[in-house]
Amino acid sequence: MKIKIAVIVLTMAISSTLVTNSSIAASKSRTVTINFVGDVHGESAIKTDSLASLKQYFSRGDLNIFNLETAVTNQDVKEEKEYNFKTNAAFLKSLRSVGLNLANIANNHSYDYGLIGFEDTLKNLDRTGLDYVGGGLNSSAAYKGRIYTIKGMRIGVLGIAKVNGGPESIATREKAGTTNGYDKTSTEQAITQLRAMSDLLIVVTHWGEEGSFCPRDSEMSSAKKWSALGADIILGSHTHTLQPITLENNKLVAYSMGNFIFYSSKLENRRTGILRIQISPQKKISYSVLPMTINNLTKIPEKAPLSDVPGIGCAAQAKTTVR
Repeated sequence: MKIKIAVIVLTMAISSTLVTNSSIAASKSRTVTINFVGDVHGESAIKTDSLASLKQYFSRGDLNIFNLETAVTNQDVKEEKEYNFKTNAAFLKSLRSVGLNLANIANNHSYDYGLIGFEDTLKNLDRTGLDYVGGGLNSSAAYKGRIYTIKGMRIGVLGIAKVNGGPESIATREKAGTTNGYDKTSTEQAITQLRAMSDLLIVVTHWGEEGSFCPRDSEMSSAKKWSALGADIILGSHTHTLQPITLENNKLVAYSMGNFIFYSSKLENRRTGILRIQISPQKKISYSVLPMTINNLTKIPEKAPLSDVPGIGCAAQAKTTVR
């Protein structure tokens, strides 16, 4: 009798464990994973044959977002500025092959080759099968954003350029271009409208002071306002440096993830990483950062030894889990 009782108890315990483990597994399977990286361009210094090494990091991402810091065109007439970036459709195909699937084009380089170059960029993104936010054939398309239904959750994504390519680069009712983060009416209306159609809203933005490791009052003010309007996650770029990441009251702000596929000889501009965000079925947000360093020869990021990883941005403000 004692043996039978022991067997029954053991069976119940095993059954209970299986149910618990099954529940945990089911919950994890419904967790949405979003990877975000900073600036990407395809200048000739980039050794595209080294890109394949990045595929391992994006294979499990439901959305893999990056800032496309270039025009994709054969156009030779460029805007008058210090730096003009352009690449070709083959580079976009390489990005897609490693798993990157959503480009932010709301920045100060997507219009480097004028209207023709920008329209070429849109066409090449469409032909390659890469989604984009932050720009379009007119202002309505640029501010529309996108909604993805992932594991039953509606996730809205909007691109906002607080650093753009100048007045001519901004979309109008009749002209292609990017969004304009200084147009508060259009920006706030876009956030409110897209949030109303989504379970969770991501705003990808180009902002900040180049070379700075700390956000300015203007970025922190915008983050506070956009969060109050409904943005759950704000993902920044432009500074070419890593800046703080904050997670408070289930609202995540990554002020800048620096460069990613980009040339620079300075170590502070080659320090980068992949921000991995996980969203539970209950919409609880968590994150981690995989630290990386851009190889000075290939211009492709590689996993960095933890011993070489400094604090991110303003160390006192950064709240970062590194693994």
